[in-house]
Amino acid sequence: PPSSACTNCGTERAVVYCTAHGARLCLECDGAVHGVNQVTSLHPRAPICDACGVAHAAIRCQMAGNRSALCGACADRLAAPDGAPIVEEYTGCPSPAEMLRILSVEAPSSQEDFDAWLAEKLPEIMQEVQVPQHLILCLVNLQISLLLFCCN
Repeated sequence: PPSSACTNCGTERAVVYCTAHGARLCLECDGAVHGVNQVTSLHPRAPICDACGVAHAAIRCQMAGNRSALCGACADRLAAPDGAPIVEEYTGCPSPAEMLRILSVEAPSSQEDFDAWLAEKLPEIMQEVQVPQHLILCLVNLQISLLLFCCN
């Protein structure tokens, strides 16, 4: 399979890197592999580098007008700006903000702006982006949280 393909299924584009498995995974396989039990759900994962499509992203920055997640090697090679935000690994179900970053959806950075923006945009995002079945529960929980946020 091409280097950007999921190492598990070999057909879908990899978007997540699992450090414990040393594997590039599509969202569907990420859920299948890491939703099996409590131990695998604790594996640290992060978005894959947008430049090489192989390694764990280390920073987020603007490159050629696009928001990118880059591994350390690509950040050095492409002369990424100093002080770029670090990509945080996650375990279990990704946070709403991290899930949107993985799906390459640009969202406001402040929490208050993000919450209001997401309350308005989530139905549209769910229609535009094909969300794997295992992440539907995460999104339903997110919608419930947003309803509570909007009612307060």
